[in-house]
Amino acid sequence: MEYRKLGNTGVDVSLLSYGTGGPSQFGQNTGVDNEGRKALISRALDLGINLFDTAAAYGEAEELLGKALEGHQRDKYLIATKWTYRPASGPVTDPNIPIESLEASLQKLNTDYVDIFQIHGVLPEHYDQVAEIFIPVMQKLQAEGKTRFLGVTEMLTMDPEHEGMSVAMERHPDVWDSVMLKYGIMNQWAAKRALPLAESSSTGILNMAPVRLTLTREAKLQERMDEWGQESSRNALDWLSNGDPATLIKKGYKFAAEPAAVSTVISGTSNIEHLEANVAALDGSLTQDELFRLKSEFGDSASPD
Repeated sequence: MEYRKLGNTGVDVSLLSYGTGGPSQFGQNTGVDNEGRKALISRALDLGINLFDTAAAYGEAEELLGKALEGHQRDKYLIATKWTYRPASGPVTDPNIPIESLEASLQKLNTDYVDIFQIHGVLPEHYDQVAEIFIPVMQKLQAEGKTRFLGVTEMLTMDPEHEGMSVAMERHPDVWDSVMLKYGIMNQWAAKRALPLAESSSTGILNMAPVRLTLTREAKLQERMDEWGQESSRNALDWLSNGDPATLIKKGYKFAAEPAAVSTVISGTSNIEHLEANVAALDGSLTQDELFRLKSEFGDSASPD
């Protein structure tokens, strides 16, 4: 496993990390039981994965992750979790919300601290108000030792050009240790602004869902290519994968890990074999010709999925 620095924190993070969100939600939607989850996390740690990302909004994922990590030495892994300022009722302004959320997360995760406490799904139009109200509160939690680092994440479907994460790094480069966004073959927009900002501010990039959902679904890929006026999906990327879907996924992970600004690429599978394949996919890199062609053909892509 390759390790990179999480921004300027000095902390090493595995190039592939594990996420409890996505369609599976840590096996909650795929029939995985607690023993299966424990085996999955143990295998992830054996493979060198040391960052586990979760959220209060992922059903029972926090509690299930806490149980799956039982028996493993706490200083051998990192936990990132999130709180949301946008519940169904709309944006909240009560500064006690993140405090209450983190306390609940710590209890569910059965830990005294998390490594990264993130605001979930910040939209650019909300950023200034959210920052004014909640940065001091989150910094207080950090000073109390309840979180080591602070981060923000985006809502990709509503902000596919990563404006929220770019604004966060521009406004408060000394506050955010990490931002979570998507950079992949089907959404390369971050290379225009967000990734350069991360490099200049030494902010860690947690690259979420780099192959989900388009690259893993032929019908979805066909739909997107049709929208973009490309050839059929099979022809459009056959040169990269030789028509093999598994190879396309591997190349997708390699592309996602290519920028130096990316600290880690998050994988959300609930299947051990799939997890092992994703780890193996990051062994090596794309050729310069492959990178050049992908960036030339899809460099202006901002797929919301």
